[in-house]
Amino acid sequence: MTAQVTRADADMKKRKSPSRGSTTHRLRVWGLRLALVTVIVALWLFANRPGGISPLILPELGKVAQSFVDLVITPDTWRQAGITVFEMVVAFSIAAVVGLGTGFALSRNRISSRTAEPLFAWGYLFPFVLLYPLFLLWVGVGIQSKIAYAATGAFFPIAYNTIRGLRSIDERYLKVGKAFGASAFQMDIDVKLGAARPMILSGLRIGSSIVTISVVLAELLGSNAGLGHEIEQASSRFQIANSYAVVVLLIVIAAVLQAGLERLLKPRHK
Repeated sequence: MTAQVTRADADMKKRKSPSRGSTTHRLRVWGLRLALVTVIVALWLFANRPGGISPLILPELGKVAQSFVDLVITPDTWRQAGITVFEMVVAFSIAAVVGLGTGFALSRNRISSRTAEPLFAWGYLFPFVLLYPLFLLWVGVGIQSKIAYAATGAFFPIAYNTIRGLRSIDERYLKVGKAFGASAFQMDIDVKLGAARPMILSGLRIGSSIVTISVVLAELLGSNAGLGHEIEQASSRFQIANSYAVVVLLIVIAAVLQAGLERLLKPRHK
């Protein structure tokens, strides 16, 4: 009986130890993040006063904070933010659906996958900002051009990672699936997509980052609405604190969207 109790206590300690380790790890991560923010604030304050940086380049931190508060309580700011978020979500959805579908379809044939893979890689590396004037000519300065431009840029990494992941599956997984009598549909969904999941998720994460950058850049270069347009307007009027405040708001929005995507892509254990 004593031995059983001792083993039970040992099992309990083993179960508790990972939780303690994960809690300690999270505390360390948040501590490092807080330290990084503290260093950035300290450098900013130093640059404003002893550093002698011009306020046209780096405005005072207090003015940026006040401009940020003014932005948050202004209804028009959230209308502009809604336009930017809408463009990001729609562009990413289009890129994800088309990219995943294209990569999956082409990966089923050896010749088509080998032909398409380098093309997707080249498209991934191509500087799409050079083509944005063409999107303005084709679609106009409305939200349609921002969505089309961002979705096109994000399509290539998603399609490339999908086709690359599905092509690099270990043959042992396929043999095991066939040995257990898996149908073609089960091989595609349970075996192939399961094995290629890490690379596919990596492509989706890269695509989401490209969408965020592309939408803001497109609004900066040619737009009549959105937070990127607000940055351009504030900079052209030399309202530098306002432009920094909009950038901070964009960072917060991008962080929230990225956290939502990570939660959506996180594997669920039954």
